[in-house]
Amino acid sequence: MKSNLTKISHWIFGKLVKIAEALRLRTAAPVGPAKFVDLAPTDEADQGGVYSAALKFATDSPDVSNIALTGPYGSGKSSIIRTFLKSYPRKALHISLAAFLPEAGDERRTVTKQEIERSILQQLLYGADSNKLPLSRFKRIQSPGFWSIFRSFYILSGLLALWHAFYNRADIFEGSYFEPFDLTNWFNISLAVFALIFLWSVIHHFYVASFGVSLKSISLKDIEMRPSSEDQDSILNRHLDEIVYFFQSTRYDLVIVEDLDRFEDSDIFVTLREINSLVNSNVGVKRQVRFLYALRDDMFVNTDRTKFFEFIIPVIPIINSSNSIDMVLAQGERLELDGRLDQQFLREVSRYLSDLRLIHNIFNEYAIYVANLETDGENVLDATKLLAVLIYKNVYPRDFEQLHRGEGHLAGILGRKDEIIATLERG
Repeated sequence: MKSNLTKISHWIFGKLVKIAEALRLRTAAPVGPAKFVDLAPTDEADQGGVYSAALKFATDSPDVSNIALTGPYGSGKSSIIRTFLKSYPRKALHISLAAFLPEAGDERRTVTKQEIERSILQQLLYGADSNKLPLSRFKRIQSPGFWSIFRSFYILSGLLALWHAFYNRADIFEGSYFEPFDLTNWFNISLAVFALIFLWSVIHHFYVASFGVSLKSISLKDIEMRPSSEDQDSILNRHLDEIVYFFQSTRYDLVIVEDLDRFEDSDIFVTLREINSLVNSNVGVKRQVRFLYALRDDMFVNTDRTKFFEFIIPVIPIINSSNSIDMVLAQGERLELDGRLDQQFLREVSRYLSDLRLIHNIFNEYAIYVANLETDGENVLDATKLLAVLIYKNVYPRDFEQLHRGEGHLAGILGRKDEIIATLERG
């Protein structure tokens, strides 16, 4: 009953949010769609349905538990997954390690295997409703719901009933409290029964809650006892019981893991494969759980990937150095820049732009820069030069940031302007 009311309230709330968003978009000025393109993965990436058909075959096959979607960075793997999930009939859990990527690219900071596994474990366990995992040792904050009012009333009534039973304990032990044992004495009998039920429910609650209690350490002056699992290197292996319990208590049968290949650590894939095997062999999990990995082609050497995955789907990049000029021209046409951009410049520079999201972001920033710099409505800026600066900004963001302080490679070249001109004049 509680779960049904919760689902109904969530459904009503979601509909109200959609109505409010639709009204807001209708009253808002039509500025965004014409000038800007979002960088999020799309759910219309598989027009021919080839990738969705391959993923459907893999997720329906009883012999497939580990699936790989392989392709270079920016090839559209996330969009293909998002498109497939629109028609996927069962529950899927998405795990992304994108939050670690800035740290992984920082030479001063190395992301350890334990940190990566901790992030995977957190996204796995915190992806489900805490009410579905009452025995989990990872406790989360729970907001009081509608039924909390009745629970508090039940607790208050139970405490009063226990107090009444304790106050009349002498009569209860003698048996005179229940005399006469008929409907005329209904108040005392029902109160005693309610106190007994409340006492049983309290004991049962603490008994069930004790399953989620774990021993961390016992310290006796200089002697300290710790569980043996404390010394294990793998966090996922240490909390394997939590992971199995998660799949026993939820209905997820597809786990999507993205951005894990950026850390160049194939050992984590081995650990996840072992976990997948243990989960599927557990008698408490009544369905087959599959892991879908989005990774690069070169993550595994030689035949290792064919041994690791039961099904591999290659993703053909929608953009490369040969057709990126078409994407650049399409963005220029969207912003009505056809006659203002140097076509030769676009052909030369587009060979170095092989990421569609990067191209979208460059032209998004172009629209923002133009809107702020051309305030009088006249096209006084050189569109090609502005685009060249924004390409440099997006391809070499760190050097562009240093340019503000007169540092970096471009600042060094600009600082030698007079020297270069003098050298050319002497030559």
